[in-house]
Amino acid sequence: MHRKGFGLAFDIERTNATRSGYRPAQYDMGGIQELFGDLRLAGFAAMLRLNIVGHLTIVGGDEGRYKHDNPINRAVAIREMLIHDHGIDATRVDAAASNSNTLGNSLIIRQRSTSNEDIVTTSHYHIPRAAMDIAAEGLSLPIIAAEAFMILEDKTSKDRIIHELGGSPLAMRCAEEIQGIAHKLAGTYQSRTDATPITIGSAATV
Repeated sequence: MHRKGFGLAFDIERTNATRSGYRPAQYDMGGIQELFGDLRLAGFAAMLRLNIVGHLTIVGGDEGRYKHDNPINRAVAIREMLIHDHGIDATRVDAAASNSNTLGNSLIIRQRSTSNEDIVTTSHYHIPRAAMDIAAEGLSLPIIAAEAFMILEDKTSKDRIIHELGGSPLAMRCAEEIQGIAHKLAGTYQSRTDATPITIGSAATV
């Protein structure tokens, strides 16, 4: 598998509750906006376990909440979480430091990507803005919701996604869209208005 993946980093926190010593931050630095980084992390791990890509590079800047106290790079911390908390082979994931924004991440991806088959992955909600920044770097790479790899690996993950997104009608709608992405990846997608399946590739059975 020569296709590479690029995972966009999320906010992290130090903790004594995990083997890696890190966890996804629930809220942004202002303590207002939920980030859902745990879903993104689970998606990164599923992407590698399913061999969607041969290698995943996490791209991100330093964590702002520790800027004056033993700084840590988000990408480095996420790599540690994947290895020590999710059992991912250390040779299959690396970390690339960038500026702490999506534009900075996109520059690193442009420098490292070698094929239009490479994949960028991030949270479902983050894709529209990330896609603009990826395009601004002259890249035409697919950007796939990390949560879709969770459902591709285990279809019951849809319930977890709905729950963690708050269980609202919008959360259920988002989970339906994410499930549709998983079905497209598996080559099993069928529109409710189409008589025959639409197949765009194969990765696993959902």
